Amino acid sequence: MPATLVSGGTYLFEIDTGFGDGFTLDDSQQGILNGTEFVLDGVDSYSDISDQVQTARIFRGRKSDLDSFSPGTLVINAIDPARNFDPYNEDSIYYDEFDDTPGLSPLRQVRVSRDGEYLYKGRVVDFAYSYGSKPGELPRVVITCADDLFLLANTRLSAFTPSAELSSARVTTILDRPEVDYPAATRDIATGTTTLGAYAIAEGTSALEYLRKIQQAEQGRLFVSRDGDLAFDARVGTTLSGPSVVFSDVAGSGDVPYKGLGIDYSTEDVINRVVVQRTGGVAQTEEDLASQALYQIQAYTITDSLLSTDAQADTLALYLLAPTPEPRFSSLVVDLYPVAALDKAAVAQLEIGDTVEITKSYATGSPLTVTEELAIEGIEHSISTSGHSITLYTAPTTIVYALLLDDSLRGVINADNVLT
Repeated sequence: MPATLVSGGTYLFEIDTGFGDGFTLDDSQQGILNGTEFVLDGVDSYSDISDQVQTARIFRGRKSDLDSFSPGTLVINAIDPARNFDPYNEDSIYYDEFDDTPGLSPLRQVRVSRDGEYLYKGRVVDFAYSYGSKPGELPRVVITCADDLFLLANTRLSAFTPSAELSSARVTTILDRPEVDYPAATRDIATGTTTLGAYAIAEGTSALEYLRKIQQAEQGRLFVSRDGDLAFDARVGTTLSGPSVVFSDVAGSGDVPYKGLGIDYSTEDVINRVVVQRTGGVAQTEEDLASQALYQIQAYTITDSLLSTDAQADTLALYLLAPTPEPRFSSLVVDLYPVAALDKAAVAQLEIGDTVEITKSYATGSPLTVTEELAIEGIEHSISTSGHSITLYTAPTTIVYALLLDDSLRGVINADNVLT
């Protein structure tokens, strides 16, 4: 049954049993022709393991806006008093008696939800079982899961040459390939801003590695959402102000409190020389000499870019140039325990690409408060029988505001105020 954590919500951990409501020949119930309950493809059947879960950790996204997106992961530590996860237990609810195979086999679907909203969907990729070393000790299992980027990482493309097309169309082209056959119902593809060239794709190319090259050319995002959809975002540019959640450490503000805040201010964030070369093109270089004099040369290079023209490569090089280090709030930790009920739901349902506002107050110095509006690049959930904490990894974004007529600040036509 679903587990209620201390003031965190009601959590449901489920694992696909691997079989269930499928049509079965010669079965008195599941073998009835023209029935509507037991169909040829079957319906996924899930088992609730919430009462067995001791801890769970979810990570999706990335910690820096220049990192690649890897498969989102879930690691569950659970007890197993009924030996349902034991691969030698033929009485396990997961044991497939038709195939005579252990139940908790790789790629079983897993899903985690809080108060009916999914936090994670993925598949079992590994599990480690332990019977314990002391008399009476309960068996334990560590279940490691990955989202469907894992499937794409293990899918190989056949050799072909795509047409020149938008980055988003190229994503669709790859997902539609017969060797990929990614479900159309679980895609969320935004229209891209860049055109990719008609460059040949070699036999055996990893589908995920190629999709990452598309994301690199577009400089958007590529990830699996908390409810299991493959999402592709266009190039990260300006963001209309309107944070999904407002965090603050100011007492009585009514904003969501947080318990930890990370700050990033380092020369590692400086990029003062960028080289982008498309396939078959001329290397395009953008650099900031004044920054190089202060911080030495901090270079970033992209080769064999999928961009279709040198002009686009130069635009990308200019986009990636970051000559001056600026302090920013790079991560935030929130414990759901002290958060108001409605705010708990808003925080738990935050998604990669959402913006949040963070305010930090100070007892001394100037200014006494600093407020930043940032984009979420990565999300980490730590769930246990004692509660639920969430870590958000953030990146800078350019905030613009809706033009407001007759307003002295927001009514001025400039780069900060836009028509909506």
